[in-house]
Amino acid sequence: MESFFTESYFYLTIAGFVQALGALLIAPFFFPIARRLTDTSFPSVLRAFLTFNGCLLVWGCLGHYAFTAVTFGRLYVSADRLVDWYPFIPFGQWVLDQSFGEQRGQLLGGTSLWHLRLIWLAVAAPVWLFSYASTRFLLRLHFPHFPSFTHVNRNT
Repeated sequence: MESFFTESYFYLTIAGFVQALGALLIAPFFFPIARRLTDTSFPSVLRAFLTFNGCLLVWGCLGHYAFTAVTFGRLYVSADRLVDWYPFIPFGQWVLDQSFGEQRGQLLGGTSLWHLRLIWLAVAAPVWLFSYASTRFLLRLHFPHFPSFTHVNRNT
């Protein structure tokens, strides 16, 4: 495993790109639903969406480092180590880099994919919770009158 800064650089660039693509794909569905459920203005919803994605990227970077520090080289190895952990894609065979029937990575010491998926979940759940809590904190800190998104639009 590389240094924290090297791992973070690769995560922020590669996973950041993947997350940005995911956010762009989700946005057309997210914004109309959010507008139906709350009385919040579009700029406030956009601000919350972008803040959450930024927090998810930062907490995901720490989660990635924690996951790989605990598992890589002990429970599995992979040939292509750009990003082995995403908070939004469960650990799977894709990490072991199978291509054309030739396995380039492998599980070690009788480890199963389900074992690694449970470890993935144990890291991903706090990442999502911390991302949500950080988003709420940052929005309240910088925008004291920011809506809480807990009230439902009763006019529809």
